[in-house]
Amino acid sequence: MMDLAGWRPTTLIDFPGRVAATLFTSGCNFRCPFCHNPELVLQERAVGLPVLDEQEILRELGRRHGFLDGVVLTGGEPTLQADLCSFAERVKALGFRVKLDTNGSTPDVVRALVEKRLVDYVAVDIKASPGRYREFAGIDAPIAEIEQTVTILKREAVDYEFRTTVAPGLARLDIEAIAEWVGPARRYVLQRFRVPQEGSKTLLDPSWALRDGLNEEALREAWLAIAGRFEDGGVRA
Repeated sequence: MMDLAGWRPTTLIDFPGRVAATLFTSGCNFRCPFCHNPELVLQERAVGLPVLDEQEILRELGRRHGFLDGVVLTGGEPTLQADLCSFAERVKALGFRVKLDTNGSTPDVVRALVEKRLVDYVAVDIKASPGRYREFAGIDAPIAEIEQTVTILKREAVDYEFRTTVAPGLARLDIEAIAEWVGPARRYVLQRFRVPQEGSKTLLDPSWALRDGLNEEALREAWLAIAGRFEDGGVRA
């Protein structure tokens, strides 16, 4: 069974071009200090979260088919879920397009989902250039595995994007280094880091709320410098 810790019944922004529901899985193998969902990462922060019934969620999705046309599987890190492929298959059987959000650390799972045509769109969060990954992922990240995921998506027909939340400390040179690493590719998106409305307590490391990141104008200038390496993309508000 999937460990589902929350869901958003309707979203117009999580799945490009589709009206979707977003399902949040519990557990993550990264410890990104600027993460907005620490309750999905740290076991001690998960106390009190509802445990959603997988069957009821599927029934509710079935009732909403026609209004919704997509389902986003995010987290946490959904590829850590042992039943992810079978769950995605059941969602597809209801007639939905499926989008996966992942940190790219489990290429075998991504490959299986793609080869079985269980996902229609994959978004990979690229935290930093390889030399700075530990700083922004909070662990000694598996760079080789992330590279495998990037390669799998670039070779397959499934739609995808690479995206970077430009956390405090990342500069234009870092963005250019990321673009050199993952490009050329179909789509790359820069996202501005924002402190959640609820405040710093909703960040994994609250001290990051006090750090300054690049503003939107600087992000747009950075995008212009790298746009030639990608077919599509830009700055996402």
